Amino acid sequence: MSQMSRMRQFGSQIRSFTSTVGGAVACAAAAEAGKRPSRAALQSVGIDPEAFYGIKRG
Repeated sequence: MSQMSRMRQFGSQIRSFTSTVGGAVACAAAAEAGKRPSRAALQSVGIDPEAFYGIKRG
């Protein structure tokens, strides 16, 4: 594997990590504010938005 290929892979992993952490922060902020998280934030942490929005609160 060339060094350039390794650098691209590393950059891709960093972007994926920051996207996941950013989604988790957005979901937590929405939950604290009593609101629903965005679909993009849910997807970035691996949660199906349709399943999440289908949950009924008591």
